[in-house]
Amino acid sequence: MPLSPSVEEYRVEALVGTKSLESIRDLWQQWQIHPNADVDFFECVVESRPSVVNPMAIVIFFKEAPVALAVGRLENFILPATFGYLKIFNSALLQFSIVYGGLMGAWDEKCAVAFVTYLRKWMKHDGVDAIYLAAMCAEHPVYRAAARGTPFLLRHTPLKDNFHWWAELAETPELFKSKVNKADRKKERKLAQHSHGDIEFKMFEKPEDVPEFCSTVEEIAQSTYLRGLGAGFCDNEEMRNRLGVTSRKGWMKGFILYANNQACAFQLGTLYQGVLYLDYTGFKSDLHPYSPGRILFIKMVDHLCKTHAVRGIDFGFGDAEFKRRYADRSWKESDLYLFNQTPTLLMANLVRKSLTLFRGLAEMALRRFDLHIQVKKWWRHSAEKTGRSAKHTEEEEPLEA
Repeated sequence: MPLSPSVEEYRVEALVGTKSLESIRDLWQQWQIHPNADVDFFECVVESRPSVVNPMAIVIFFKEAPVALAVGRLENFILPATFGYLKIFNSALLQFSIVYGGLMGAWDEKCAVAFVTYLRKWMKHDGVDAIYLAAMCAEHPVYRAAARGTPFLLRHTPLKDNFHWWAELAETPELFKSKVNKADRKKERKLAQHSHGDIEFKMFEKPEDVPEFCSTVEEIAQSTYLRGLGAGFCDNEEMRNRLGVTSRKGWMKGFILYANNQACAFQLGTLYQGVLYLDYTGFKSDLHPYSPGRILFIKMVDHLCKTHAVRGIDFGFGDAEFKRRYADRSWKESDLYLFNQTPTLLMANLVRKSLTLFRGLAEMALRRFDLHIQVKKWWRHSAEKTGRSAKHTEEEEPLEA
């Protein structure tokens, strides 16, 4: 019976800087499965963000053969400590951010232990403040190794996991369409009556479409509650650079819904390796009773199923009622932070953990008295007001997954 490999049989090597990463480009392209970790898209984001110190990849070898890869950005980052949507304080960090989809190759428990052990030593030796793993599945070997191998006060996760929803289309497009009921169709008629005009949508997917799409969507996005939180779509240099890459590669799928020739909702997705990844969505809040976002979503899926080979829809991060309705499976994910062992970072993380605990207790109390929905609506409405006048800053924007 063959013996299983030991952790000592793995070798870990860090590659820092664009030139160093060129040595693994072929391997990277062979293993990439998510658009956020696609080598060309990754390079675009790195070049667009002044906060990035260096792109970085960590290669794990077994018997001198590469078996796994982690790609991310060494960057200066502002990490907010929040209570609900309220920011309490910010921490300025030198952080290695492993992008969503950036863990590639064949990960197992011992490979992950070797990787996390290396990260802890490297973080201490090079003075890096934090390691960020975006939206990790709790069953991933790296998540388990990091959680077990890092002291409680040196790691942080949100109080609750997020659901990540998926809809299968490869063999069951008709099943997806059956989820669209008469009430959904009626919403479109009511929106047409309210706006005194026709309901139309337009698709944007070519490089020459990017300027019009961005400027039109910005008019909608700037009034959403996500803008008030410093998140969501923003028409800036990085966004246009990213859409330049995705449109040239044929991945960009942007849609805008028009009611009486007035833009009222948008959807932006990336069609990558047969999967539609939903990136950004938004609608004019005063039209909420007519569900313009849902109307556009249905039209978008119907159009893409007729014109492209779409095997699935990845609804992205976070939970929502419409995702639960149209998706057919989900899994849980959680952000994971690992901090260096310094007094300042220990104290900041202790406060952050306390805020997370208090938030959980507050949510329990609100749910007990059936007030959580009203409070959430009030908080989002306040964020919408802030969004109308807020200036979107890249430094406080949540990381790309």
